[in-house]
Amino acid sequence: MANGEEIKKIRETLEDHEKRIKSLEGILITKGKEAPTLSIGGISAERLAEKLGVDNKKLEELFDIEDNNLTLLKVSGADEAEKTKNISLVVLLGYKYYFGNEKVLSKEIRRNVAENRIAVNNFATYLNEMIPSLIRRIGKSKSPKTTYKLTPLGEANAKEMIKELCK
Repeated sequence: MANGEEIKKIRETLEDHEKRIKSLEGILITKGKEAPTLSIGGISAERLAEKLGVDNKKLEELFDIEDNNLTLLKVSGADEAEKTKNISLVVLLGYKYYFGNEKVLSKEIRRNVAENRIAVNNFATYLNEMIPSLIRRIGKSKSPKTTYKLTPLGEANAKEMIKELCK
């Protein structure tokens, strides 16, 4: 049989859960009524722009988002290798913040590289040069299910690139 303290702890936990549920329901209700704003992994685009010190409009112009697909619209870099690496980092960061996806399929990063008119014939080589310092590979190389994720250093570099692209 539960004593008074156990019942009190259970009651507090239930009240905490109830508050969180009401909060989430409120978010769902207001999202349906308000004009849609970009949400980045639970963080608004405005807050990320503020966090990075960039203009919110310029951040929104950096990505094209349709359903669950993100396409990078601006690229920087001196050559194909640098551009491919930069696109990879920024796309990984975009998916992490816009959709909450830590891991992104290789083919999605490759699609972004191709959409920016950069040859993908050395794509795997360029990504391998960034492992393990900037990105991590999850899965076997050359597998269609291979995913990549940012390391903390890679995330910091991607944020710096976003700042440069938004200038």
